Amino acid sequence: MQISSPAENRIVVELSAKDMQELDITYEEMDYSAIETRRVIWTVLDAAGKFLGRELDPSRKMIIEAMPMSSGGCVLCFTILETAVRAKRPMLIKQAANLICDFESLDGLYNAVQDCGINGECEQSSLYESNGKYRLIISSPHDMRLLERHFCEFAVCKKCENLEADFTREHWNPIAEYGALGAIMCRRNQI
Repeated sequence: MQISSPAENRIVVELSAKDMQELDITYEEMDYSAIETRRVIWTVLDAAGKFLGRELDPSRKMIIEAMPMSSGGCVLCFTILETAVRAKRPMLIKQAANLICDFESLDGLYNAVQDCGINGECEQSSLYESNGKYRLIISSPHDMRLLERHFCEFAVCKKCENLEADFTREHWNPIAEYGALGAIMCRRNQI
């Protein structure tokens, strides 16, 4: 379990596949209306509070974002809300595991990647081709919302779970199966 606090009201906890197994939960099972999910959240908040040396009350108003990792783990982001913000209970927002972007041409792909602002650091990206179309799959710890907002200017994008990404990996022709964003940026700089 890796714990960090980038801001006073924000806590990020990275759970490995082993952590998830020890907590007896999977990403797919996470649902804040289930008592088991609340138990996991309370356990994680307790560990984070001890690590950070401060009291983290699980009954406080907060937004909880969950994002799966390709390794089988999960990243939980806790944003503690001000007391003036009205929320009935903590909310659990789950992010899709992958962002799929379909491009009509290599030029559109090159332009999107050149301006994406992550400087090739997204190693969990892959590129496939089928019938002259290109599909970029990003499985990333980056904020998927920002990536989707950027790439949707250049491609048809959608967030999806692993099943659709696995279908692409099986039926499309691989161009770069690991670190595609970095490879595309290098290739673009050579042209």
